[in-house]
Amino acid sequence: MLKSAADSMAKKKVPKENRKKKRRKGADIEYGSFDFDEYRSDAASKKRDRLRKDRDRTTITASNRTRLVAGFAFILLLMIALIYRMGYWQIVRADELRTMAALMQTVDTEIEPQRGNIYDSRMSTLAESVTEYELYGYTQYMYKDKELTATEKAKTVSRLVEITGMDQKTVKEKLMSDENLVLLADGLTREQVEKAEETWGSEVTVKTKVARYYPNGAFAAQILGGVSGDNVGRSGLEYEYNSVLAGVKGRTVRTTDRDGNTVSGSRTKYYKPQEGKSIVTTIDSVIQNFVETALETGMEETGARAITCIVMNPKTGDILALASTPEYDPNNSSEPDDPAEKKAFKKMTPEEQTDYLSNMWKISAVSDIYEPGSTFKLIAAASALESGSADGGSRYYCDGSIHVGNYNLRCMGVHGMQSLKEAVGNSCNPAMAQVALDMGAETFYSYIDMFGFNDKTGVDLPGETSSIVKSPYNMGDVDLATTGYGQGIAVTPMQILCAVNSLGNKGVLMKPKLVSKIVDSDGNVVEEKEDVAVRQVVSEATADKMCDIMESYVIGDSGNRAYVPGYRVGGKTGTANFVENSRYADSTNTSYVAMAPMDDPQISMIVIVYSPTKIHFGNFTAGPIVKEIMTNSLQYLGVEPEYTDEEAEEIEENSVDVPDVTGMDSSDAIRQLEYYGLDYIVVPETNSDKNFVVLDQFPKEGKTVAKGSTVYLYSD
Repeated sequence: MLKSAADSMAKKKVPKENRKKKRRKGADIEYGSFDFDEYRSDAASKKRDRLRKDRDRTTITASNRTRLVAGFAFILLLMIALIYRMGYWQIVRADELRTMAALMQTVDTEIEPQRGNIYDSRMSTLAESVTEYELYGYTQYMYKDKELTATEKAKTVSRLVEITGMDQKTVKEKLMSDENLVLLADGLTREQVEKAEETWGSEVTVKTKVARYYPNGAFAAQILGGVSGDNVGRSGLEYEYNSVLAGVKGRTVRTTDRDGNTVSGSRTKYYKPQEGKSIVTTIDSVIQNFVETALETGMEETGARAITCIVMNPKTGDILALASTPEYDPNNSSEPDDPAEKKAFKKMTPEEQTDYLSNMWKISAVSDIYEPGSTFKLIAAASALESGSADGGSRYYCDGSIHVGNYNLRCMGVHGMQSLKEAVGNSCNPAMAQVALDMGAETFYSYIDMFGFNDKTGVDLPGETSSIVKSPYNMGDVDLATTGYGQGIAVTPMQILCAVNSLGNKGVLMKPKLVSKIVDSDGNVVEEKEDVAVRQVVSEATADKMCDIMESYVIGDSGNRAYVPGYRVGGKTGTANFVENSRYADSTNTSYVAMAPMDDPQISMIVIVYSPTKIHFGNFTAGPIVKEIMTNSLQYLGVEPEYTDEEAEEIEENSVDVPDVTGMDSSDAIRQLEYYGLDYIVVPETNSDKNFVVLDQFPKEGKTVAKGSTVYLYSD
């Protein structure tokens, strides 16, 4: 068939030019016109190009070789770094990571120990730790619910006021708070929160916390001090014995998952807290109460800026009482207790408030220094007698002044010729200046040092201050003379009382102490604080002479305001201008140091009245305070009086025998005392109106006392 077609085409005549034209037009469809040579040439060329490109791709050039080496090196370094890093975490820091993992899975909870108590010498509690309750309420249910009527809301407010004791305005503000769960009240008792739970059920919730509580309020505040919000001692004995009282925290350690749930099978470790130990003080609450009552009266009588009193046992160094005014309540020590002072305090700047609180918390008996004035004449006289520069036959002339250097040192009177005993009794400045000059600076300074004025007493209270005493090398004649009568030298109240105590203790200086022993929670004695004799300052003979001089001073006119009928009281007053801005101010500090009975001293004290405005001079400002404290304390201590005939007759006319009220209900006891014309004070002092059984009383049954005297009723 193909052959027939070819033959047919060959037989047909077609012009030459037409054939060419036809080939040009149909070259792409006419088989006979395709150029195979040209086609093969193009295909070969393309193949060669393809083979060349393949050859170029598979050939390692110098440039490719560099890239390959760099890439391999990078990968190698990366792998080495990863291996090193893995080794670092798995080997070097393995222990640390295990610890971190354990910490992330471990919950370590601290357990607060019970803080130890503070007791007085009779084991009455002065400070303790108690559980306080915080009351929270869901206000959206209690008050802000729209379905509640106005009457129901008013009942809620009234009930909260009744339970918590807060004022109505404060309660409303808390209930109207934007928060749903609000702290309604804190410092509540268990009985109070139980009443709230009975009233509102699940609409309230209760939390507990351990707080420090001082059951007697402001009683002995400076001694006890206070604690911070986290129960750490901040001042007073709370600070001084914090490490003893605080105890050691306990712990519970448990393993938890990420949600805080204890992991099944894990072990919980429990470390029991060590409860704090308690301290027993030398404070006698009865004498402390005598002191605080007398100081309160003294503030009214003298118009003083402040009054400080220390009462001690001169033979042991025990501090029986210590108080200063104005006082504060350690249960709320962040502000003053007095309403007027509190109002002024709130207007102060933060810096002023800080200074005010620091001054309020300090213990002026050991932190303040002052010029002792004439009380220091006892030290000068004792030093002169012991050194031999003076004796019973020494005489000193006073015409109203003494000329020393370029100064005339004046006296309050003209005393003429006098003995050393008379000079102290007259409180004569020129005579005592001459006593000091006769001793000389080095001798007098050595005795000042022996009496402890160059050292802190070492009393177990914080903030004790050092005295200011000029050395003998810097002490000119004028300085020496004025030091003889207590000016130009600054000491603490504790220093001057301890020095005078040595005269009533056969010349032996005792270290003062406020804590007698430390006991554990079961009452077992852990540590006993022994009496510490510092040194023999003067001989027993000199001490006896000074006791005689002190007693004669109280009998005389200069110190008679501290005289107690029936008792041999000795002492010395002091009055000195205080220094302000490096100059003597017009205001004075007045004082009285006293001891009794002088044949066998059982009690000593110092009272300092700072800047009295109504009356002046130590005999009139501090003398009556000393008399009140001394009278009550000597009777309380069982020291029998020895009255003169005149004293006995006067006392009999105005006296009454104390009835026996021990074991009686307090209301019956009070009526009995009032019938006999006697006053009363409850110890410890309480604001509660609840009756109690009188466990003890002072004075005891049958004791003869003046009408209007106070009987102390003990409730625990």
